[in-house]
Amino acid sequence: MSEVTRSELVERARKLAPAIAERACECEELRRLPDETMAELKRAGLLRAFVAPEFGGYGLEIGTVIDTSRELAKACGSTGWCLAICTLHSHIVSGFSRKVQADVFENDPDAVVCGVFMPAGRAYAVDGGYCLNGCWDFASTSDHSDYAVLAGLHFDDLEAASDPAAVPRGMMNFLLPRADYAIEDNWFVSGMKGTGSKQVVVKDAFVATECALLGAMGSEAGGLGPATRLSEGLPSLAVATLGLTGVAIGIAEGALEFFRARLETKVRVTSAKTSGQQLGAQLRYAKSAAEVDAAELIVHRDLDEMTRNARQGVEASYEQRARYRRDAAWAIQTCAKAVARLQPAAGGHAIYTSESLQRSLRDIQAFAAHIVADWDAGAEAYARAMTGLPKVDPLV
Repeated sequence: MSEVTRSELVERARKLAPAIAERACECEELRRLPDETMAELKRAGLLRAFVAPEFGGYGLEIGTVIDTSRELAKACGSTGWCLAICTLHSHIVSGFSRKVQADVFENDPDAVVCGVFMPAGRAYAVDGGYCLNGCWDFASTSDHSDYAVLAGLHFDDLEAASDPAAVPRGMMNFLLPRADYAIEDNWFVSGMKGTGSKQVVVKDAFVATECALLGAMGSEAGGLGPATRLSEGLPSLAVATLGLTGVAIGIAEGALEFFRARLETKVRVTSAKTSGQQLGAQLRYAKSAAEVDAAELIVHRDLDEMTRNARQGVEASYEQRARYRRDAAWAIQTCAKAVARLQPAAGGHAIYTSESLQRSLRDIQAFAAHIVADWDAGAEAYARAMTGLPKVDPLV
């Protein structure tokens, strides 16, 4: 198999974008990715970015997910989100043993893994593994999933797991095949409508010990283990937070492209000003563009540092991880503000459902409510790290 590069995958994503844009309204109506879109993502190899080469993947650097999801999010925020989620979840699977990775990817390197990392399940120890029960909301791309990684609290026995007051032994991620979970359609939302982030339900599923991973994301402080040739040793929680920022940047860039095209042709009826005379709209565009550029720069600075440290075998410090948490939230919130600034000056027709700007606004606002985008939490985590206070944020 010939080696695939990051730039090649990005170009493949870019070529898919026009067709993705044409299906953006259909994606919202379906409330999940159209089957044709998922088939295109697989044919382009976009889901293989973090799958180990020995299983047919590309083992690329973590910045790949930023760049590929960004290209698709310009056309459709939901599609960009699903691509980011699927590739990041493949990275999480790389924290399991080689045998487990082979079970998932050896016969299908394009396997789709959904996941939820809020510990909405409870598990107790049984011979050879665990018995897991629970309901998890927000399982993006669940309709197309082959596996799910679900976070849950684990207990010694059924009695403890059944007692709401019992103290769990800890948190684990449980990997389940599609046959072991059901999907409940509760995804009726205002933004990111096409992500199919439905509820996953598990009832008395057996999970073998090898398919249960300790910790919130595999390892609290370090990476997920030797996963691929370019993503070894990365701080897993930073991968999970910064890895989503390309979606926000892409949505904002798509909104900027729409606004620029509108600015070139739109005439204000009340003032009869041509596009060249609309100084207020021009300033809105310039400020939003600068903010999106700043978000991109700060994210890539962090990614470059993470990758450089990993290649040198240097573990990310508490202060660095806290900065990554801060920067992910800042980038997403900044992109959300940039899109919101454009809407009032885009004209009345921009609110039509046939226009992309209204969808960009709804999608980025929905994204801004995600835990990864929580600025208050990210800012506090950073300040605590820089002032010598202990960690309290689970995403650091």
